[in-house]
Amino acid sequence: MKKNFCFLFGLLMLMTACGDSANKVQESASNETEQEDTNQIQKMRDYKYDSDISWNGGTYHYCVERQVDDSLDFVTDDTGERYADNYIVLEVTKNGQAFFKHTFRKKQFTDFLTEDFKKHAILEGMAFDRADEQGLRFSVSISYPMSDMYIPLLITIARDGTYQIQRDPVLDNVVETIDSLEE
Repeated sequence: MKKNFCFLFGLLMLMTACGDSANKVQESASNETEQEDTNQIQKMRDYKYDSDISWNGGTYHYCVERQVDDSLDFVTDDTGERYADNYIVLEVTKNGQAFFKHTFRKKQFTDFLTEDFKKHAILEGMAFDRADEQGLRFSVSISYPMSDMYIPLLITIARDGTYQIQRDPVLDNVVETIDSLEE
């Protein structure tokens, strides 16, 4: 009887120890899953839009397509959240014929970015702005992910199909005015 009691007591202890061990393994696996979830790379949705413009005696059709580019360096915000950068393809035809096509990445805008924006911002978007005597103008934003802090830029495509990048003078003045009010 004493042997049976010792055997049962030993078996009970073994089962309890194994149960605790199994719970720890399960808890450890649960923590690893949570860490994996918090280490995921945040990505913006891809988009594509297009439209027609009458300019310079012709009909121009533009298409702007943004896609996530996992081959570029990730950026990290103040909380440690990581974000993938994007590239944008801008294609323009004139009267159905190829006129302009270029793939833009953040590195093409580095002359206009502060060191902090180079490290922590992404190429967020591009949109048609207007057509004027200088060319077809597209607004570009390089921004901190998930924020309203950005650097406004303009790409101007001239009549000969060449392009130029510059800071957006209208929005840049607004950003500078807001910055000076905050000081």
